[in-house]
Amino acid sequence: MDAFLGAYEGAVFGGEESAHGKNGTKDPGSRVPPASELWTLLSRTTYGPTQQEFAGASAAGYEAWVEYQLAPEAIDASQVETLIANSLPSVGQTIGQILAAIAAGGGQGVAATELTVATLLRQLYSPRQLYEVMVEFWTNHFNVYILDGNARYYKTVDDREVIRRHAMGKFGDLLRASARSPAMLFYLDNFLNVASGPQENYARELLELHTLGVDGGYTEDDVKAVARAFTGWTFTAYRPQNGQTDVVFNFNRAVHDVGAKRVLGVDLPAGRGIEDGEQVLDILVSHPSTARFIATKLVRRFVSDSPPASLVDRVAATYRESGGDIRAMLRTILLSSEFRTSGDRKFKRPVEYVVSSLRVLGATVSGNWTRSLTDALATLGQSHFQWAAPNGYPDVGGYWISSAAMLSRWNHALALGNGTLAGVAVDVNALLGSPLPRTPEELVDRLAQRVLRRALSLDDRNRLVAFAAAGAPVEAALPPALRTQRAREVLGLLLASNYFMYR
Repeated sequence: MDAFLGAYEGAVFGGEESAHGKNGTKDPGSRVPPASELWTLLSRTTYGPTQQEFAGASAAGYEAWVEYQLAPEAIDASQVETLIANSLPSVGQTIGQILAAIAAGGGQGVAATELTVATLLRQLYSPRQLYEVMVEFWTNHFNVYILDGNARYYKTVDDREVIRRHAMGKFGDLLRASARSPAMLFYLDNFLNVASGPQENYARELLELHTLGVDGGYTEDDVKAVARAFTGWTFTAYRPQNGQTDVVFNFNRAVHDVGAKRVLGVDLPAGRGIEDGEQVLDILVSHPSTARFIATKLVRRFVSDSPPASLVDRVAATYRESGGDIRAMLRTILLSSEFRTSGDRKFKRPVEYVVSSLRVLGATVSGNWTRSLTDALATLGQSHFQWAAPNGYPDVGGYWISSAAMLSRWNHALALGNGTLAGVAVDVNALLGSPLPRTPEELVDRLAQRVLRRALSLDDRNRLVAFAAAGAPVEAALPPALRTQRAREVLGLLLASNYFMYR
């Protein structure tokens, strides 16, 4: 098997020059046969389509699947949400309740751990797959490093009330909620922003990362003015009538800079309070640079590391015409010709790769499965909520492609296929279908179609068939005892191939 993997690496991965472009997209000369439009849609609007999702989308059709996923509130996700509510209680708690549990003897890392497990469960099992993809997108856009001091207690509410509440709504609502989030106010130091000593961290990232983009037309004077506008935006302990102290947004007028300000050519008069920050957010939401910046990031996420200008223009126009409606922008992308013809142009980031490997195989989890997956993600460099810088995990393939990273992916693939990934089980016979394949050729064809949903190149198929035959005639029947083992090994190799690395 090791010798075959070496040969298979050359045939399917092809090395940096033949299989990968400089930014991680596949070279047009790659020998991997193209994916269908439907498979491209499913692989980018889910964390790897399950058998049920593939069958449902195939029956409904391309446009119907798009509309189905664009209405997540109509999709019943109660099974996974009930599991989370019953087994991970901090996910539904306020900051005050999380802190009270710690004061009563609970572990300081419980909330962060439970949020991570809940996120994995939703990515694995929620039928609202496009919604979960967008939750991850906005989590990276409005990144908060969960291991940054009190952020480990505050991020749970930020995830629930900011990101998840507005992930498919209006961008302006999402931006305004983030600006009032104790997690964001803490992470980017705005809780320290006072008139006597303005703190510019949040103002700078608000302009550069959240709205206009680094080339969006703002100046250092704008950064300073925005920082002054957000003086006094902080959080405080609040005790409502039920007696449970909570941590909530608070505007402290006593430390607000009440002087006149000028932001992006707009004058903010003197003598005001919270209205300064609110007007800045309104200015940014309606700014053409914000429309283009958000459009570019969405097209990069869903279409290509090098976003086609034609599609960026149309998505930016949709932003402006719809008032920043996220669903409208997604519809523009997913129904575009640029998207439909962009198969295999996006290299899976570690979360997408690991989660899709389980979903596509219909794997079941038990016992210490979370440790297996979080360890795999840590090795691959994308642990949930653990990107320390405010710009979020990179969204270009070139960052994730290296010899060490590929080796780690192959190890994960082979462990999953061989059934040695702790807490994760794969029913090989269910994947093979009925009647069970008799020959190496039948076995390879059955698994390739089930896992990859497309044909292999002739060379790749021949290599896999020869491997499965193990020196015997490829048309000869496999002994039942050998068939299961060969199927497991072929599964691992398919998951380690370029066919599966891209979406």
